[in-house]
Amino acid sequence: MEELNGVTIYWLISIGLFVGFVIDIFLGRRGISLIGNLVGGAVGSVIIGVVMITLNVFGPLVYAAIGSIAFLFLLNVFSFEDSHSDEAKAS
Repeated sequence: MEELNGVTIYWLISIGLFVGFVIDIFLGRRGISLIGNLVGGAVGSVIIGVVMITLNVFGPLVYAAIGSIAFLFLLNVFSFEDSHSDEAKAS
């Protein structure tokens, strides 16, 4: 099983940054910015990874990546703005 040490924290942050970058490329200009995706991915990955390590679950880095994807999905979905309301305000 994994143990919570500096190397594991490094890998959790690295996985979160990678997931944040991929999500930003996938979404383009929609959703939050690149910095928001990177920070959100790293934070989500560390939180989920630490919880999984604490619960002694097998493969906490995989769960951290999946949790980071889910966290960024929710973060980006709720940050979308309706373009129709901007056009209505301008008219």
